[in-house]
Amino acid sequence: MDGILLLNKPAGMTSFAAVSRCRRIFHEKKTGHTGTLDPEATGLLIILLGKYTKLLPYAVSDHKRYSAEMVFGVRTDTDDIWGSVTDRKEPGMIRQEDLQKAADAMIGRREQIPPMVSAVRVNGKKLYEYARKGQQAERKPRPAEFYSLKVSKENDVWHLDAEVSGGTYIRTLIRDLGDMIGEYAVMSALKRTGIEHLSLADACTLEEAEKNPVFLEPRRILRPDIPAVECECVDDVLHGRSVLLDRNDPLIVFVQSEQVLAAYEKRQDGRYHCARGLL
Repeated sequence: MDGILLLNKPAGMTSFAAVSRCRRIFHEKKTGHTGTLDPEATGLLIILLGKYTKLLPYAVSDHKRYSAEMVFGVRTDTDDIWGSVTDRKEPGMIRQEDLQKAADAMIGRREQIPPMVSAVRVNGKKLYEYARKGQQAERKPRPAEFYSLKVSKENDVWHLDAEVSGGTYIRTLIRDLGDMIGEYAVMSALKRTGIEHLSLADACTLEEAEKNPVFLEPRRILRPDIPAVECECVDDVLHGRSVLLDRNDPLIVFVQSEQVLAAYEKRQDGRYHCARGLL
């Protein structure tokens, strides 16, 4: 089966397990997702089925929105409450305005040191593989961008609504936010609520996917920085021939109505050449 599904991943399930479940539901071997969520995190996961797994390099991946909860006074080896406690410190009087001021100061491009319990590879191994053996590995800073950070408190629970670039670690962000006000802070809950223009409100649960799945039009998951060009030379594109266009975009995706045909890149000869057929 070919399709694109917006899934509301439940807590306690890895992204890999969610994909495996979809593979069984839809009886489709070619199945993938566009961005990992931690096992205890919930929220939006884009599932690609069948031929639409070819869209992965061109799928939305930036401006991800999260709703997180955080607690103060403890530090763990994973920067969240599910890790092992490494230190405790009684928190001082934390004021929302001070915390928001620190969050505002973080807006923009920054670098993050990824947590040891993450899928970043070092010398061919994922960091969490080192962590499981009680080993440390050198972690290089990784670029991130914070577009919006809003702090609130409700019923003694601290919340953080964040819009960030792809690859950002929210638990690391929360740890660093605590450091900025001289406090220990860890993430206690995480929900991904959106990616670019896609919203969790339009996602279905695994149970709903089994009974009445609703699939997304393929062009809706295309990255906004890749122009979708209505194709006027369908036969050439379907056969992977180069085409001449009066435009300068380095990469485009040819579409016909709601159907995605192929990704084309501009080369030195001034023509657009097929980078990947998407049918």
